[in-house]
Amino acid sequence: MYNAHKNPYPLSLGMYNQVVLALIIVACVFVTLYANFLLGIDAVYTHLYYLPIILAGIWYHRKSIYLALFLGLAHVSIGYYLAGSIVPSTLIRAVMFLVVAAVVSLLSERRHTLYNETRLLLESTGEGIYGIDLEGRCTFINDSAARMLGYAPDEMIGKSTHDLIHSRKMDGTPCVPEHCGVLQSIWTGEGCRISDDIFWRKDGTAIPVEYSSYPIIEDGLVRGAVVTFNDISERKKSEEEIREAKRRSELFLDIMAHDINNMNQVGIGYLGMVLGALKPGDKVDEDNIVMLERSLSSLENSSRLISNVRTLQEVETGKVRLKPINLCDVLSDVRDRYSRVPGRNVSINYANSPECMLEANELLKDAFSNLVSNAVKHSDPAKPLTVDITQTRISDGGNEYYMVTIADDGPGIPDDLKSKLFTKFQRGQTHAQGKGLGLYLVKSLVEDFRGRVWVEDRVPGDHTKGARFVVMLPASA
Repeated sequence: MYNAHKNPYPLSLGMYNQVVLALIIVACVFVTLYANFLLGIDAVYTHLYYLPIILAGIWYHRKSIYLALFLGLAHVSIGYYLAGSIVPSTLIRAVMFLVVAAVVSLLSERRHTLYNETRLLLESTGEGIYGIDLEGRCTFINDSAARMLGYAPDEMIGKSTHDLIHSRKMDGTPCVPEHCGVLQSIWTGEGCRISDDIFWRKDGTAIPVEYSSYPIIEDGLVRGAVVTFNDISERKKSEEEIREAKRRSELFLDIMAHDINNMNQVGIGYLGMVLGALKPGDKVDEDNIVMLERSLSSLENSSRLISNVRTLQEVETGKVRLKPINLCDVLSDVRDRYSRVPGRNVSINYANSPECMLEANELLKDAFSNLVSNAVKHSDPAKPLTVDITQTRISDGGNEYYMVTIADDGPGIPDDLKSKLFTKFQRGQTHAQGKGLGLYLVKSLVEDFRGRVWVEDRVPGDHTKGARFVVMLPASA
């Protein structure tokens, strides 16, 4: 880490420090000799000894005790020479030299350890970190930040970081200080986190970054700010690749849905014409009729799957848009669509109601079609099936809703499946073909229409008597 202030606590004394310390010691010895032998003073001059002792403690830590011991012995020896005996006050001063040396060296070592730990922490992180003062000038910067920005640390220390790395936007327009999150954290005293921005390198290239800036507060006053940032070039590249892959997949899906669905419709049309042309007296093998019906059913299932996937795509990409829809017309269309199921005895009961408006779109019909289709698909084809559709307007929590129930007398749904039924790719326990998208699609659509859907037993407590799906949708005011 490069700091505006050089490390004041190096582990070894440099030549400069040695020279300064030696000169001070020589000066102290000279003053001692002059004061003792010429002036007869033995107290005031000893105050000078504290200066080399303190400097040695700061620069050389515990080794300053040796210097204090040397100066103390020298002081006691001179006093003994002049007085002919050990003077107590002289001995006390010598002890004080040792105490001061011990205290200063201990504090100095602690500060040096803290400095080292902070330096190692800043240099070990892969994030760029730098600090600024109240004027926006750089006060320190770690190696990661300097490397990402392409500057030598001393090229940034004392300089405005805004002018160096954040002065303009990608299009070249100025980034005014009032819009700079880093400077704002100093002016407002509040931290900020920016997920997508750019910093400018020394060579003039821009790097996309996310950064956070938090003020340095001391005694209730803002003293500066610390900024941490990451180069998000790889993330941006990955995001662009994901967007491109999504665009291609949507294109392929559109092509598949359009072309395969068109081919399915042609096949469905021809099979329908063949089946419609057959008369009871025609000599057609029963097995052939069954195969024709199964072929038609397979093509219809294929078209339904494609329709479900496209609808699901619209739901999950947020393309669903709401507009006024007549719920009664939707339910009538669903009833008419499933009133005649080839090879099945199916009765769909729904009494036409007056106009009932709500906010939805054309996909609402897909939701109810899936519920009715689910009842038909999972029932016994050898038995008749009755599906009752009801629609009522109710009040719930001060809001108006349309409650639609779709009840069938099919095999029902066991309780352990009810909670899982609306999850993606969850299928019922029958042998009916499907990909498990239908009911998940229903739930997704209903929730997009700000409604709710759930399933219950048609006969409470007995799931074998059929299922009832309940859909609640907000009514228009």
